[in-house]
Formats: sequence, C-alpha cells, structure tokens
Amino acid sequence: MNHYFIENSALLTNERELELEIFDNIKLRFLTNNGLFSCDKIDDASITLLKNMPNLKGHLLDLGCGYGTLGIALAKKNKELNITMADINGIALDYARKNAKLNGVQANFILSNSFTNIADIFNNIVLNPPIHAGKETMYRMYEESAKHLTPGGSLFIVIQKKHGAESTIVKLNEIFKNVEILHKKKGCFVIQSTTV
Repeated sequence: MNHYFIENSALLTNERELELEIFDNIKLRFLTNNGLFSCDKIDDASITLLKNMPNLKGHLLDLGCGYGTLGIALAKKNKELNITMADINGIALDYARKNAKLNGVQANFILSNSFTNIADIFNNIVLNPPIHAGKETMYRMYEESAKHLTPGGSLFIVIQKKHGAESTIVKLNEIFKNVEILHKKKGCFVIQSTTV
C-alpha cells in the first residue's frame, strides 16, 4: 500500500466530498481522493484534536496538512488566525488549496518536507503526526517545531497510545519543558507543548 506521504498521481481515481460540522453553525466541505490520508472520512484523531483545541490567534502552521482539515477548521473557528499549510505531498497540498477556496479560507501553502522550506516563526503549530513515517521523523518534527515557535507559542498534537503517545510525551518534555495533556480518552491524547 502507498502511504499518504508518498506522492502518487496514479492513485487519484475517485474524487469525493466529505462534510464536517464540528463547531456550532460551521459546516465544512472537503474534496479528497484515493491516495490521500483518510480519504474516505475525516479521521477520528483530527476530530478529537479540533474538539479539544483552545481559541487561537496569530500565525498558525498546519504541519503535514494533508487535504486541509485542521487548518481550515481552525481558520473558520478563529477568525483572527493567519494560516499557513504545509505538506510533503504536492497532491495533498493541491487539495488543501481547493478546500481552502471551497470553504472561504485564506491561507499560505508551502510544499515542504517538515520544515525544509519553512522559514517563518509561528504562534501555534498543529500536527497530526505521520505515524507511518517513523519515530525519528516524528521526533524531528517536534524538535523543529520548537525552533519555529514564538516565545510562549504552542505545538498541538494528537496521538494514540498504541502509536507511541507515552514516548512522545517524554520526548516533548525534553524539548519544551512545558507540556500539558489537554485530553486523554480511549488511548487518544491531545497534547499542548509550549515554549518558554
């Protein structure tokens, strides 16, 4: 099976539209296709993350944005956010562009392997980590996120216990020193790590 972080246009054989109504009176629509992460439904981890996020403002990076669920939903909820969406997969990023337009969201888009092409500093970064890319890649994303946050800025992630939540918390504590579990239920953790 081709993993969602590998770009393969041959898989684009079935475009469909998903709907999401997670915040009061905010209905979202997302175009997706075969070969993209969670192409048949918005993944439960992303929904859990969105439900447990505080209100935000400033500049937010949706790192590994896929077809745009997190960044677009947060932009619709938090009108003062300036959104940047980044992904290693150009096809996923194209879908994020389409979906931002579909939902009336302004955003910047960057094709980037983690922070390779990202120079900006952000108030907040949101990440549903690419589990299948491996722990080394995930940890590098955490470390680089800390370097791209303003003082007092936060990295928000969602991760399952079975995918390494406990070791992730240890790693985040090494990097940030200020780590809070915002949600923990049925093995799913939403974690906020804040720079000092």
